[in-house]
Amino acid sequence: MSKIDRRDFLKGCGVAAIAAGSSSRAFAYVAPPDIGPAAATNDTLVIVFLRGAMDGLSLLPPGASSPYRADYVAARSNTIIPVSGTGAALPLNGTTWALHPRASKLRDLYNQNRLAFIVGAGQAQPIPVIRSHFDAQANLEFGFGGGTGNNVGWLTRHLISGGLPAVVPLPATSFGSITSSSLLGSSDAITMASASDYRLDGFHWSWDDVDQDVPGLVGAVSRMNSLWNGNATLLESAGVETLASLDLLRPINFGLYHATNNPGGYQPTGGANYTNQYNQGFCDQLRNIAQIIKLNLGMRIATIDLGSWDTHVGQGNPTQSYDWFGNMVSSLSDGLSAFYTDLASSGAGNLMNKTSVIVVSEFGRRVQENADSGTDHGYGNVMLALGGSVNGGQVYGSIPGLGTAQLYQGTDVAVTTDYRRIISEALIRRMANPNIYYVFPGYSGYTPMGVFQGPDLPPVGYDQIFAHGFEGPG
Repeated sequence: MSKIDRRDFLKGCGVAAIAAGSSSRAFAYVAPPDIGPAAATNDTLVIVFLRGAMDGLSLLPPGASSPYRADYVAARSNTIIPVSGTGAALPLNGTTWALHPRASKLRDLYNQNRLAFIVGAGQAQPIPVIRSHFDAQANLEFGFGGGTGNNVGWLTRHLISGGLPAVVPLPATSFGSITSSSLLGSSDAITMASASDYRLDGFHWSWDDVDQDVPGLVGAVSRMNSLWNGNATLLESAGVETLASLDLLRPINFGLYHATNNPGGYQPTGGANYTNQYNQGFCDQLRNIAQIIKLNLGMRIATIDLGSWDTHVGQGNPTQSYDWFGNMVSSLSDGLSAFYTDLASSGAGNLMNKTSVIVVSEFGRRVQENADSGTDHGYGNVMLALGGSVNGGQVYGSIPGLGTAQLYQGTDVAVTTDYRRIISEALIRRMANPNIYYVFPGYSGYTPMGVFQGPDLPPVGYDQIFAHGFEGPG
């Protein structure tokens, strides 16, 4: 039997406690040795996941002049977005599509050519179509077009192959109660529900103490560092990296500025207002991401969720006094608008020129509404791209139509744009990572759609991912 001494036991307990407290993953993906990294940019990519399957036809309904309008009206009554009168959709310049009336701030960004929509987007190789939230979300985050994936997230493969510098203080952050599956397998990502809570301060009254009058009295937070004094094992490395993240973020005041109660708090710039009555947590997390970007901590990736889009019953519409879907749209619109305004008006310049936001959901909803004034699980959906380097003011992609004969399997919006195509363009043009066929195993035939600005690099493919394994903590 192997001998376990007291110090190793304490280290093991400590890293387990920290991993639990910070939602850190206790294993790391081993990169294939034949990957030749590119030289990464210092852009930040923010992935917003609308969990629950957002109804794209309610966020972006056919406008009054759309050839799809008649079929849309025939399929919907209790969930319809009107084009005139109370709750009328907002026309989008240069297109026959319209926008939900509660998304007026998104339309402002669209009119500034900073926001783009992609219709008919989704998982392009589902055999059969995945209609389970759990399976579809996991499959999308593992980076597969359909079928089944593995337990390595596509963002992890990007971090491995993206050519980041050897030392980056904070490469990736996952905002939520658990780590986003797209970052599964990464030892570079930290997870937090709130940046202000990412600390270990509840241990003891003497946690931070350093008493000059008592030799040797050092607070526990400092003592923790001595438990991990090397990088010989994954356990050592995980402990060092976790404590480094804690040390980096603990001194930062992530609370909102208040002249009396929190004068050292964060002050959004440009008049950005992160207040939203329906989902304040989502807006607060976007504010935290903006603050971290401004602090220049090297964050390249951030993930954030906005859930509760599973509208089988009582989906609502903007003509009703209570509109569940509209409340969700309000949260999305207000949050993204504040985020853009805040970073675009930073004292360090327009940081949105180096920040790209991609909004995605696992699948869309059925075209025909159900008997419970809601919509059931569908297929094709709408993606959003936001940023100073986005060719916005356009709706990209197309769908065959909304008539029964034009729908996928006679019920759903068809997928005509693989979601990986949009993300691949962001990785190549904004992050300078051409290794998209490694990031997205099984994907091929990439061509840019023109959503993002930036130089093109020849896409590179690797087939070594399954030839290399994982290394556990022990």
